[in-house]
Amino acid sequence: MLTMRDHGVEDYATLPDMDTTDVGVLGEDDRACLEELGRYLAASDGWQRFGIWLLHKHFEPAPGEVFVERAIHAPRGTQTTPIDRSALPGPGVSTTALRFDDSVSSGVGLVGMEFARPADFGDTSPLSDDDEAVLAGIAERLAAHGKTERFGVRLIRNPLGLSEGELLHETCDSAHRTLQCTVSERGALPADHTIVETAWRWKVVHGAAQPTVMQDCTATCMRAGEGHDIGHSHSEPDDFGND
Repeated sequence: MLTMRDHGVEDYATLPDMDTTDVGVLGEDDRACLEELGRYLAASDGWQRFGIWLLHKHFEPAPGEVFVERAIHAPRGTQTTPIDRSALPGPGVSTTALRFDDSVSSGVGLVGMEFARPADFGDTSPLSDDDEAVLAGIAERLAAHGKTERFGVRLIRNPLGLSEGELLHETCDSAHRTLQCTVSERGALPADHTIVETAWRWKVVHGAAQPTVMQDCTATCMRAGEGHDIGHSHSEPDDFGND
């Protein structure tokens, strides 16, 4: 059984800050973990549903707030902001990004870290108990590598209609407590900034001999120097699908 709860302030407070730590630097142990997760997702047929997310933060929610993503279609992009949970009618939102909750003793414990309303969710079906087996396998492998606090999971969604040659590029506007993703061509990311990969997915390519599992970055983040976060600017060209 899946046991899900909304994130609290403490779930973000413990995450490393993208702009003040080296959270975006992947070591060989991180890459080994990602490689095993990719092989597992391919073997379990979960590669079309789940990607892996680098756990990090730019700012923290206030008590009672949850991070909610809104899709913007002209120009294409997303905005994610903390919203008071009491302002969301009924369930109101579905989980788009999660981390595992080690305090749950039976089944798979999940912490919803980001959410979206139905109109912004896309065609992907929300999480359900049908996902338990694959998520349990991901959790098991993260624990074996000691990476439960390092990586989370994103549902693979495409509410913006991204092509294979596009990805999402995230910047942070801390003054307005907003994460902004614009759509970028894979080869057109700015060369004069530090770009960090923050989300990955895998695809199975069937060749003549045997299938090949290929890893793709699906989202990047621009690290901000002191006093420069977007400022990263509202007028930049546009960028996926998970912080």
